[in-house]
Amino acid sequence: MAAQLYSNTQLAQALYEVLQELVGDGKVPEELAVATLDQLDQSILSALKNEIPAKSEVKGNLDTYKYYDNVWQFTLSDVAFKLNASGTGSLKKAPEVTCDKAKIVCVDIKLAPQ
Repeated sequence: MAAQLYSNTQLAQALYEVLQELVGDGKVPEELAVATLDQLDQSILSALKNEIPAKSEVKGNLDTYKYYDNVWQFTLSDVAFKLNASGTGSLKKAPEVTCDKAKIVCVDIKLAPQ
């Protein structure tokens, strides 16, 4: 089974609910449902790695951090995000999105499914 890095996304949760219903109705074997969720993880990782050239910047106050099993978790307050979706040029003109709190989870790419 893959690392399931994206299992907490809305897309993954919706897919999980549909697959659970299909397995419950006997329309899909459980092994296929698990393989489908694993494939979702691999596909999202591949798209992020190969198809999205975006540059980003995150600024905020670091409240807590944790490192366990090659996964970093950061909790920030007074956070500002900038995103340049094209991946070229400066972030100076990129729109800024702010929030009171944010949690960032970073996983070593070597641990992701290939």
